[in-house]
Amino acid sequence: MGEAENIGPGLSRTLVVDLSAGSYFTACKPGMTGTGIGQAPFTVTPSSAADAATNAPGEADLVARIDTANTNYASYVKDQIGQLVTGTAAFAAAYTAGDDNTARGLYAATRAHWERVETVAESFGDLDPKLDLREADLEEGQDWTGWHAIEKDLWPADAEAGFAAYPAAERARLAGLLVADTATLNEKVQPLTFTLAQQTNGAIGLLDEVASGKVTGEEEVWSHTDLWDFQANVDGARVLYAGVRDVLVQKDAALAATLDTRFAALQTLLDTQRVGDGFVLYTDLSTGTVKGLADQVNALAEPLGRLTAALVL
Repeated sequence: MGEAENIGPGLSRTLVVDLSAGSYFTACKPGMTGTGIGQAPFTVTPSSAADAATNAPGEADLVARIDTANTNYASYVKDQIGQLVTGTAAFAAAYTAGDDNTARGLYAATRAHWERVETVAESFGDLDPKLDLREADLEEGQDWTGWHAIEKDLWPADAEAGFAAYPAAERARLAGLLVADTATLNEKVQPLTFTLAQQTNGAIGLLDEVASGKVTGEEEVWSHTDLWDFQANVDGARVLYAGVRDVLVQKDAALAATLDTRFAALQTLLDTQRVGDGFVLYTDLSTGTVKGLADQVNALAEPLGRLTAALVL
């Protein structure tokens, strides 16, 4: 129903969710593995506050704007996953055929469609690890499939000593599973609808993804195409913010102005690392550049973290 990431020791985060009446529980999953710890049950009872708000003067237009934003974002998610399906088919065909140069050329651009809606894709249980699990997060005995398993085979130079290229049969298996699991994801997103809180928490979550993996270079450890993922996560967060911006201006114009400025500043910084249609490799970034990007992500994360509360509460 909602999540907050990157809560390290001594840190706290606020998570605001819009829930129907019923029984729920919280859970912490360190490293996003296992069944989780610290489960805490709680009950949600019906609230009259939302009904009162929708009947307040001028709120009918606000509700219509929110409905439009929710509908538009659902369309955006379906479009991105649809493009992911098409791109994955081309990537898998090149990889299976042994056309590694073509597959490497398609890798980052195709994954961008996943990264733009990553927080939605992650909500479907085991589809996320099937498609996007990193080797560092593997559990003992777990079958490693998905993009990063193939990435290692396509960029073996940074693999551990003695790494052996996958045989043709393993390539075909991994490519087939990637295509099939992406098709399953496409089926699952078709009936999706969204609430305002899900949208705003999604924007926050996408920036968390940048902070936890892309800006640190931990996501694409062999291809080093982390900045492509970085840009795609920011794209997705900005689309989510743009969809609710008119509502935020009505509720908290100062926060909207801050977010406008900081999204623009982060994009300006990212644009300095562009090369043609892509970006420099992560390994080409200086320590100072990485720190500058991280600082700008943090500068945006703070006001973005207040977005849900500003719109929902």
